[in-house]
Amino acid sequence: MKLPICTIDAQTGTLCRKCKKLYQEGKIDDIDIKLSKLLISMSKSKQQLKDIVFYSSLELEDNVIIVTRRKDISILSSPNILSQIRDVTQKEIRFLERTNDPKKLVESLLDPVPVKQVSIIYIPPFSDKEYKIEIQKKYKDSLPIPEGIVIQTVASVLGTEAYIEYV
Repeated sequence: MKLPICTIDAQTGTLCRKCKKLYQEGKIDDIDIKLSKLLISMSKSKQQLKDIVFYSSLELEDNVIIVTRRKDISILSSPNILSQIRDVTQKEIRFLERTNDPKKLVESLLDPVPVKQVSIIYIPPFSDKEYKIEIQKKYKDSLPIPEGIVIQTVASVLGTEAYIEYV
């Protein structure tokens, strides 16, 4: 099992020096620690959890987004495991496949709404960049999660600003 914190830290509930530094730098958060502890605890009775990879999570207003591998989404979203995660977070859970491909990231976030295109826009004078997410106008009112959460998630996972344009 791969977690945002050390396995021993997740078992003991105490962060080592390396994980404390990650926490202080904001690279891991309370929700990452809480979910790591839960997954370690559940893996003792659920063999299928022993090989999962949990990269990180993002806690939003009413949602927690868990970033993992594609093949682990089906394991984590099984009803028994998902209900335990919801009990701990007290929020709705969304899973996101970790990828460096912006379009794949947005597609997995907005599934089942089709994404027309994701473009990189370079902004002068220093060539900063942001992502423009194009979605057909007819889907504007049927996004599975609010537009602000989509933008916040993309910005957090890819490390750059984003916006949605309805075309």
